[in-house]
Amino acid sequence: MKDLVQCTVSRNDFQRWLDWGNAPLTICTGEKAVTMLLKIEKKPVDYLYQTAVEADGCISWKNGLTFCGVHDIKNHTLYLTERLTAVLTDGQTPFVARAIPSVVNEICAKINQRVEQIIANDRSNLPTRIVSSGQAKRDLQYYQDYGAKEAVICQIFANQAPDGQFHSDYILNELPEAAFMAWLQDPEGFIETEADQHIKINQEKFLLQFLKNDALLEEYQALMQDTENPIHRMKAITEAIKASGAKTVTVTVQKDGAELTFKTGANSLTGHRNYYSTYDIPAQDRREFERLFGRSANYTAEDITRITYGKNTIYETPPIQAEDMAEHIGMGGMQLG
Repeated sequence: MKDLVQCTVSRNDFQRWLDWGNAPLTICTGEKAVTMLLKIEKKPVDYLYQTAVEADGCISWKNGLTFCGVHDIKNHTLYLTERLTAVLTDGQTPFVARAIPSVVNEICAKINQRVEQIIANDRSNLPTRIVSSGQAKRDLQYYQDYGAKEAVICQIFANQAPDGQFHSDYILNELPEAAFMAWLQDPEGFIETEADQHIKINQEKFLLQFLKNDALLEEYQALMQDTENPIHRMKAITEAIKASGAKTVTVTVQKDGAELTFKTGANSLTGHRNYYSTYDIPAQDRREFERLFGRSANYTAEDITRITYGKNTIYETPPIQAEDMAEHIGMGGMQLG
């Protein structure tokens, strides 16, 4: 079971049936019977089942019973399956209203919160101090060599920064009956037990998260301090393109001692790229590009000096870089002469 939803009862007649009713209850929408509910006691709760009804409002021997909810008798709390919830919240005078959209999500959120409280973003609160698994060591090494850099680039383009916080990842793919009943009867005890167990089982995995956070923060700080890194120019170009709303832009590049201005698709200049492809350059401009720079040539963010959209300049190379490029082109001209 995964889709239990906590509900509050909206109608007195439905609450009376939950508390004292013995006979089946037919649920109608308008004058049409849509389902029939039955209760089966399993202290300290009642289990609810539903069965289909025929056009005349009766049941048939072909109908089976389907589990559809739990009524906590002592606490007057109702948990229904998503399917029945949709039926009972329908109409002008609904039988119930949603209180907690998902019991599973609520339980997982509370367990994750407790795990994070216990660990308190401090690796010394973990039972282990070392990564011993060979696979975990390889995973960490790959992340330190490659993964952290890739993650930082994604964060920079999303205008995010590493939060450096430990995050628990407890998840229930389904809600077993025993777990639900344990949570129902002692919520705090269930949360505490599950949190302790989750830490014990995943202690090395959690330590690995701390070590990856270290690598991520180190990579982020290094990249932010390296103001000449092309990543920053690519991000500035991306933001300028998106802010303009352009479909096609005019680009000026300087490379190999030459300068060329051409049109290209705006989307070809967004995001992180090792180079910008000439595929989106119109044929005539592309032939000129290939004549100047070679048939297999591409261009990078460092080669771009200006981008315009209509009559507006939406991106321009920082002044120091522009001066360096101009000097390089001048020297190139002298060498060619």
